[in-house]
Amino acid sequence: MNNAKKSAEKKTFSPAENKPAAEVKTEAKPAAPAAKPAVKKAASSKADKPTAAKTKTAAKTAAKTASKPAAKKTAAKTVAKPTAKKTASKAVAKTDDAAAKKGGRKPKAVTILTICEKLEKKISKTKAAAVKGKVAADIEVWGFEDGSNAMMYIEIIDGKVTVSPHNYEARDFRVSLSFANAVAFADGKLSLKDLVASNDFYAEGNIAAAVKLAAIF
Repeated sequence: MNNAKKSAEKKTFSPAENKPAAEVKTEAKPAAPAAKPAVKKAASSKADKPTAAKTKTAAKTAAKTASKPAAKKTAAKTVAKPTAKKTASKAVAKTDDAAAKKGGRKPKAVTILTICEKLEKKISKTKAAAVKGKVAADIEVWGFEDGSNAMMYIEIIDGKVTVSPHNYEARDFRVSLSFANAVAFADGKLSLKDLVASNDFYAEGNIAAAVKLAAIF
């Protein structure tokens, strides 16, 4: 009987002893949810990437915006250089004019108008005012620097003198002289006496009118 009880007790309690093994299996299940936070971290790291990209884009935009003023300054300096050149060219032009006046360089070309202006300044208005009636001389100047000839006239009407770079048909006498002698006489480097005596001077017409005209110089 005791042996039978012992075997029964063994058979009765052997299933109960195996229960803790089943409980161990049930307790192992919560280990699966514990892995989820790792997935969330990975997701959060992916979510951080757009923010970093946005930061880089914003940095590039800020860099471009900051560089624009520098480009404007560079452009301003580039534009300013031609102005400096223009200013320098003006200064050189003034220097050239001063050198030409001093005789360092060749002066501007003398025209028939230039000769007329010089002769008009050379005429004595006091002596011209003493001339009565009309006296007119038609004058040809030949041998200009370009090889051309030009006409001018001197007219006195009741003391009023006109010197003009034109032809004068109603002349009292006609004069022909070289460009070199005309300029020398107008500049005061050649006297009237020497001018008339030179081989480059020719006159024809009313001699009395010519004497009256000669008296105003």
